[in-house]
Amino acid sequence: MDIKQLKYFMAIADVQSFSEASKRLYVSQPTLSKSMKNLEEKLGVELFCLVGKKVQVTDYGKRLYQKAQLLIEQYDALYNEIRDLTTLQTGVIRIGIPPIIGTCVFPGLIDGFLQKYPGVELAIDQHGAKNIQERVYRGKLDLGLTIRPVMADAFDVIDVVSDKNVLIVPPNHPLAGRTSVRYQELESEKFIFLGDEYMLTSNVVAGCREAGFEPRTLLQVTQWDFAVQLVKLNMGISVLPRRILAMYPEPGVVQIQLDHSSSAWDVVMVTQKGQYQSFATQAFMKYIQENAGTQQ
Repeated sequence: MDIKQLKYFMAIADVQSFSEASKRLYVSQPTLSKSMKNLEEKLGVELFCLVGKKVQVTDYGKRLYQKAQLLIEQYDALYNEIRDLTTLQTGVIRIGIPPIIGTCVFPGLIDGFLQKYPGVELAIDQHGAKNIQERVYRGKLDLGLTIRPVMADAFDVIDVVSDKNVLIVPPNHPLAGRTSVRYQELESEKFIFLGDEYMLTSNVVAGCREAGFEPRTLLQVTQWDFAVQLVKLNMGISVLPRRILAMYPEPGVVQIQLDHSSSAWDVVMVTQKGQYQSFATQAFMKYIQENAGTQQ
């Protein structure tokens, strides 16, 4: 019994037909029939029975199907792992990058990586940091870029870059002349937040609650530049990463430092804790570690 026989067996069981399975497997029907006859002889049991025009698995076949499915998954995982160790000519890395982090930090890094490894495909998923952490945790993404805090017991975490979040207000705001503010001074303000899936929003809300008040939410938006324009119109205040504001200066708003630990904008790379990472993913992680400091 070998992996090929097990894959043949499962294909027949799935479609309930030797002829249809042979088409899907691109092998002749006599070859398929001979392989299954040999498998039944080795096991000493019948795996199939004919019910009308359909081929159905016997009780022995049902038990074999359950075990074969797991064996094939393990075999494929092992094969891919070994293959990845020998070549980086091809590969797909599923990466989650929040929009602001993607804009601020990664265009140059992605360009550099793909120049070095042109055969690797990057499948980029852009959502808020909370969503990305959840998708990495559930194995939907190979790695994610997010900001702290993260669940340290769920992820292997690598620091990428550090910067600051700043408060933005219109030029005629009473705080516009200040160099820094504390959350306690913002209790009466109307906040313009990014969506709940953004860690930045959670961090700011936590800072307000720590200061003893629940922030007054005027609006929640999905785009940082929309928030900037609303602040410019004197509709409220917002907190955004300093780096994105430096890339796209807006003279209609004033930046003020936040005197609180939530002003930290610490970008990290997360992967499932203790899980095997493909050679392509490892190469990407190493490249980011070595080059992220140049993207200032």
